[in-house]
Amino acid sequence: MADLDQILKLPYAQAKKALKQFPNIGDPGAEKILMFCGASPGMPLEWNGLRVLTRVGYGRWQKNYGAAYRSVQEALKPELPRKADTIAHAHLLLRQHGKEICRDKSPQYECPVKELCAYPVKEVKLFNCAI
Repeated sequence: MADLDQILKLPYAQAKKALKQFPNIGDPGAEKILMFCGASPGMPLEWNGLRVLTRVGYGRWQKNYGAAYRSVQEALKPELPRKADTIAHAHLLLRQHGKEICRDKSPQYECPVKELCAYPVKEVKLFNCAI
């Protein structure tokens, strides 16, 4: 089995494949390891970050998670920062925002980006009543 230093010298696709040889490491885990090591061409997302980005207009949410993921990645690509530490920091912030504020079923409305978010618009349309 190779060590991490040797894996990081490989091209991205090969490095990802090598990491997946370790127990319990799949695509998302391998992508995150490479991101935190500064060897990722993009920003891997998990469920929380993906939800945040689709709600603020990056990509489209679809029933197929893989299709939604690809849609967000494509929309995000031109705006990604170049520095690895900045990408890792953004990944962590999106994850935290999705877990604490932009939750799946009950987002918190003190959200600092709610003006950009599609979720409140849906709520207003669902409960369209004159007050």
